[in-house]
Parts: sequence; structure tokens; C-alpha cells
Amino acid sequence: MLCIFSDLKYCKENKFIFTLSKTTIKCLHAFRKNEHRSKGESYTIRCPAPQKDAVGVYLNTRREVQRQVLYYSIETGDVTVHTDYSGRVNISRDEMIVTSNIWNLQLNDAGAYWCSCIKHFEKCEMTADKGVILLINVPSGEVSSSTAKQHNGMSDFLIPVTTLTACSVLLLLLLLFGVWLVPKIKKTRRMINREEKTSGNGVYEVMNVHR
Repeated sequence: MLCIFSDLKYCKENKFIFTLSKTTIKCLHAFRKNEHRSKGESYTIRCPAPQKDAVGVYLNTRREVQRQVLYYSIETGDVTVHTDYSGRVNISRDEMIVTSNIWNLQLNDAGAYWCSCIKHFEKCEMTADKGVILLINVPSGEVSSSTAKQHNGMSDFLIPVTTLTACSVLLLLLLLFGVWLVPKIKKTRRMINREEKTSGNGVYEVMNVHR
């Protein structure tokens, strides 16, 4: 069971981290519902009882890429957490139902979440619970602050760009001066030297004639 997300983008009007458009969610029927949470809040996901011979339970997520939020070993009780969720998730177990609690939600936590299990030699599906699509709301104040920072950042970026452009134009002018003007100056000097030399030879001939 995989859902492929494409065309993810910010939606400033509704202040959601992304919108799902152009019917680009494949196998949408595989998910139970959409859940909305604000940044910094927590969300609890319950993984149903896995198949009888399962040895572990995965909590999976997918937005741009698929990740395993955590793996719970039924045999040992050990929990392995993805680095993106380190320090932000814990689990509890009631009989065979594994409940995962993710707190301090971040914008990049948005996406599809579902549970799967693993046997000794193969993965298995947990079809009793079809999973959810988690949408993270962006607080309005944070959106305004983020927009202001983007404008300030653009202004700071334009200063060195303008300076670089001015230096490039100056360098181009100097290059044109060297390629076009300098040879003309040298040519003019050669012509002047040639005329002076010709004039000197004429004076020398006139003096010889008078002698």
C-alpha cells in the first residue's frame, strides 16, 4: 500500500503546508481520513493488532519520500526511531495494539501515515486500519513573519548582486578599452613617428643639395 504525492506546494490562503491537487494522490481510498494539526501540536496514531506470526510493527510515512517513523519489535520490545523524529515520539502497547504519539509536529511531518508489520521472512499488511493523511497548519503570524523574512532576504541578496553587476560592467569597459582603443593609439603613434621620420629625411636631403 503506497500513496504517491506530487505537486506539493504552499497554500498561503488556507495556511496549509501543502495542498493535494490535480487528483495526484493515487490509491486515495487506502486512507481513512485527513487529520489537521497545527505546528507544535501532537498527534496519536494507533496501529491495529498485526498478523499472528508478525515479529514487528512499522509506522510508515510518505510525502516526497517514504520513511519509517519507527519500528517496534514485538519479540524484544525495542523501538527504533527515525532520526527526523528522534526525541519527538514514544509508543505504548495495549495487548497487540501499538499506539504512537508524535509531539512538536513540524511542517515536514505532513504526509500519509500507515502501519505495516513484518514476519520473519516477509512484510505483511495491516488492513484493519487504512491510515491517515496528516496536514500541518501554519500559524498566521508565522506565515507573515516568514514572508517578511523572505522579502528582507531578497533585499540583502540584491545588494551584492547589484555590486557584482556594476563591477562586471566596469570590467567589460576596461576590456573594450584594451582591445579596441589601445591598438588605435599605438597605430596613431606609429603614423606620427613615420611622418616625423619622413619629414626628417626630407630636411636632410635639402641640406645636402645646398652643399
